Amino acid sequence: MNIEDLIKQRKEQLDVETPPTEMWDKIKKDWKSEKNFSWWKVAAVIFIATSLGLLLHNISLQNQVEELATLGDISEEYRSIENSYLTQIIALESSIEINQARSQDDFKWIFEELNTLEEINRLYRNDIGKINEDQLVGVLIDCYEKKIRLLRKLELEIQRTNKFKDDEETNNHSIRM
Repeated sequence: MNIEDLIKQRKEQLDVETPPTEMWDKIKKDWKSEKNFSWWKVAAVIFIATSLGLLLHNISLQNQVEELATLGDISEEYRSIENSYLTQIIALESSIEINQARSQDDFKWIFEELNTLEEINRLYRNDIGKINEDQLVGVLIDCYEKKIRLLRKLELEIQRTNKFKDDEETNNHSIRM
């Protein structure tokens, strides 16, 4: 007996307009649990897509910051001038105990000024090729010169503070004797 004959024999049992109530209840229960499960899938996909979007956005912002123009993009002469300033800045920063100085309240104003100059530098470097280059170069060179002066001031202030502490320790030590 093949399947077609089996279906023809049981046709009366299969021809039902609605399934029995116990079967319908089971179908509803299965359908509801399946529906809730799919919402979790949708929520997970939305969460992952949003996380990936934010991650890619942050990466692109970091790349934009790293790709700022330099004075060397205007001319070779400006490249050598900028390199000279950067060399001076690096030398000053390496001679100063920057991390120790940052933690002292006495030097807070200097670091606020340095941060402001860095922000100005970043903004103007972003405008290279977009606005009048002569004015732009003047502002950027001025920023470098001010940064160098502030770092020298910081170096002197640190030396002065250290000398004051040494003198104070010497006086305290001589008084005890």
